[in-house]
Amino acid sequence: MPFTDRTDAGRRLVEPVRAVLPAGRPVTVVGLPRGGVVVGAALVEGLRAAGWAARLDLVAVAKVLAPEHPELALGAVTERATVRSQAAGRLTGVDAERFAELVAAARRRLADRAATLPAPTRSAEAATLLVDDGLATGSTAEAAIAELRATGSPWVGLAVPVADATAWQRVQGQVDAAVTLVERFPMHAVSVDYRDFTQLADDVVRAALERYG
Repeated sequence: MPFTDRTDAGRRLVEPVRAVLPAGRPVTVVGLPRGGVVVGAALVEGLRAAGWAARLDLVAVAKVLAPEHPELALGAVTERATVRSQAAGRLTGVDAERFAELVAAARRRLADRAATLPAPTRSAEAATLLVDDGLATGSTAEAAIAELRATGSPWVGLAVPVADATAWQRVQGQVDAAVTLVERFPMHAVSVDYRDFTQLADDVVRAALERYG
C-alpha cells in the first residue's frame, strides 16, 4: 500500500517535482477537484518549505459518461476543451451524434460544479503544474492540460502519485515535464494504492484553496 492518504501522496511528490520545475519561476499547482486539490495542497506546502514561490489553484473538469456504460468515461470536458476516448467509444459503440449529446450533458454538470467552487485564477508568469490523486484513463488530465494550454500557461507540467502505465505513456507527451511515483499495468482503480481514499466534499476544496491559494 504505497500511500497513507492524499496528503501523504502530495508530500512524496515534493522532491521529484522540484527536480523538474523550471528554475526562477513561481509555481501554480493546479489540482483537479476534489482529490487532486488535497494532493496539491500538500505539494504546495512542501514546495514553500523548500523555498519555492508556490500557490494552489484548481481546474474544473467533467467526465463524459454514458448512462448505459457508467463504468467507462467516454471523454472529458472543461470550459474550453473536449477530449474523447477513442478506445471507450469503440468499446461502447457510442457514435458521434450520441457523444455530442453526452458532451452537452457533461457541460451542464461542469457549469453546476463550477458554480459551487472558487473561480480559478491564473498567472501569465507562473509555471503551471497539474495535479491529481491518480491517472486511470487519462481523459480528465488531457482535458485539463488542453484547458491550461488554452489559457496561455507558459509551462505546463503534470504530477500524479499513481498512473495507469498505458495512459501515462500517452498523456506525458502532452506536457513539458511529468512525474509519477507508481505505474500500474493494468490499473484496476486509483483507490487500490491508498489506505484512506475517503470521498471528499467541496468544503475541503474551498478550505485548501483559502489556505494555500
